[in-house]
Amino acid sequence: MVVVDIGYRKLVMTKEKAMMLVECLESADVYEEKWWSDDVRKEKGMDSTYTYHVYPNEAHFGMRIVSDTHYQMARLAGKPQEK
Repeated sequence: MVVVDIGYRKLVMTKEKAMMLVECLESADVYEEKWWSDDVRKEKGMDSTYTYHVYPNEAHFGMRIVSDTHYQMARLAGKPQEK
C-alpha cells in the first residue's frame, strides 16, 4: 500500500491507484476563487466580489510505501476517538 500526502491529508491506496493519481495530479492546474473585500474592490475599481484564477500546480505531494502488516493494523485501529 502507498500513503499519499496531499495538502493536509494522508490517503492510502494501492500502488497502481497511487500511480494513476500521481499522473492526474501532475497534469492538473490549480483553480482558485479569490474573495475581495469592499475596501479593496473600491480601491481597485472592481465590481465583482470574487475573481477566478487557473494556473500551473506548483504544490508538492509526497508518497511512501507502508507494509501490508502496518496497513492492516492501522485499518483495525480505525478512526481515532475524539477526547
